[in-house]
Amino acid sequence: MFYDKFMPRKTLALISGLVIVTVVLFVIALNSGKKPTTPPASQDQQPVTQVTPETPAHSVLTLSPNPVTVAAGKTGTVDVNIDPSDNQVTAVQLELAYDPNVISNVKVTPGPLFQNAVVLIDKNNVKEGRMTYAFGIQPNRDTVTTVGSVATITFTAKNVPGQKSQLGLLPTSIVTSRGVKDSVLKSATGTLIEVTSTTGY
Repeated sequence: MFYDKFMPRKTLALISGLVIVTVVLFVIALNSGKKPTTPPASQDQQPVTQVTPETPAHSVLTLSPNPVTVAAGKTGTVDVNIDPSDNQVTAVQLELAYDPNVISNVKVTPGPLFQNAVVLIDKNNVKEGRMTYAFGIQPNRDTVTTVGSVATITFTAKNVPGQKSQLGLLPTSIVTSRGVKDSVLKSATGTLIEVTSTTGY
């Protein structure tokens, strides 16, 4: 061959190397115009799903006894009991609804579970029969974690024997717990007031 006779072998090797490099660069140039493909996610790289934690609303409020019987003109007493479940209760806001034509002088005082409680709200609309009473634990005091009475409601039955009326806990009632932003009140149950005759009292 021509190259075998007139060209040194080193020159042939150099030319061959240049040809190979040129081909490689040409292939790279062609591939550079394509969009890079995203490598598939490995099994260890699972997609992250943000989950909003549920509010631990586990506390239950009930009024007791249910029903409560009171003679006309006499004072009735109802306990506000709580079952905090796993909540660490720090405060309670009672939103009470009652019939002002059946009972009057509605008052609330903190119960045994809230000793030396801080009263935050004490507002009674006697015309509409709506009362808001909020109270909480003292700073640096233990939270409420046991079943028991958090408050006592007293009222006077009007002279309307035979009347029945609900003393209700509205859905706007609130129970707060340490470390939880929202109310932890799961449910609230009121009681039925029955006014009887004063005969025999």
